[in-house]
Amino acid sequence: MAANHSVYALMVGMSENWWRAGIMPCLRSDLERDKPVAYIFWLIEGPNGAVVVDTGYHPDYVAPEWAQGKNFIEPPKLLAERGVRADEVKTVIVTHFHQDHFTGMDYFPNANFVMQRAELEFWTGPLMRHEVFDKQIRPKVRPALERLKQEGRIELIDGDFELYPGLELLKAGGHTPGSQMIALQTAAGKAVLCGDIAYTYKNIRDHHPVGWYYNLGDTVVALDRALATATRPDLAFPNHDAEVMQGKRVVRVV
Repeated sequence: MAANHSVYALMVGMSENWWRAGIMPCLRSDLERDKPVAYIFWLIEGPNGAVVVDTGYHPDYVAPEWAQGKNFIEPPKLLAERGVRADEVKTVIVTHFHQDHFTGMDYFPNANFVMQRAELEFWTGPLMRHEVFDKQIRPKVRPALERLKQEGRIELIDGDFELYPGLELLKAGGHTPGSQMIALQTAAGKAVLCGDIAYTYKNIRDHHPVGWYYNLGDTVVALDRALATATRPDLAFPNHDAEVMQGKRVVRVV
């Protein structure tokens, strides 16, 4: 029988509102766009120890406007509040490659990074000759990826994948070609970490896709799958809604 997990949201930073964040929530209301944007990564505590989902961002790797401000706290300091040392984390699941999710690889010097093959191949492939794609990956990220490959610390998967009983990665696509979600067993039932398939609870509640997507159809289907997989709608968690944090920087969500 699969063991239960505890899930914590950790907020590395926050933008004042969606306008200043520069990302599109696909919400029509100015009131909604004026809400703050949380930049969250996740800690899963379970039978195999600590598993981290995404890395947060690193000032050395992100655009200049991200490197300062946003009330930034380094991920290792947030993890320490749970008694977890970043250098002891062995597994980091990567939902996708956008800079607020996967530029903190140096914080986890002993971890393997589990990602969809489609995600790695897209961001290192021929479509990067187009500026609209290439500028989304900061200059230092690809050399860092090459270093991780040489060190044997990238684990590529194709499609859905059971990391171990009770924790499964769900291929989603949509937001990016290799976006993935995490489904895991908790005491409250099965929970889903949606990654950027859902920025906000409104995306989930209204089946309203985010405004930044590679394939709109896949994004909509992934939203449906998140809700079908979670035991209850409130166990599907978005990745940028400040309400997740309950006014804290580290919070247990389930």
